[in-house]
Amino acid sequence: MKVITRKEMLRMPKGTVYSYYEPHFFRELEIKADDPENYDNDWLFDSIVGAVKNNGSGDFSDKCTLMKAGESVEVDFEYTSRDGMFEDEQLYAVYEKEDVEKLIARLQQTL
Repeated sequence: MKVITRKEMLRMPKGTVYSYYEPHFFRELEIKADDPENYDNDWLFDSIVGAVKNNGSGDFSDKCTLMKAGESVEVDFEYTSRDGMFEDEQLYAVYEKEDVEKLIARLQQTL
């Protein structure tokens, strides 16, 4: 894993696994969902954490309420959102190939 700047993140390819990074703090895991040539100053991503399949913020809220009541809801690990943060000083923790392989292996142990 390595920490990169926003400028470097803009150049990362589709499929890059990353999280927002602030010194000693990592946010949710995301996957870059488009290539750098598609946007000059932004990108699309698929969230891995909290990836509840939904049709908008109201539906998302309703499904969270259902989960809180003990019901299962469908997940969607390819639900694409736009980053749209534009914080030039933001840092990102990028998971390299070996890191992703280890994550996959660890997740497979839970099956």
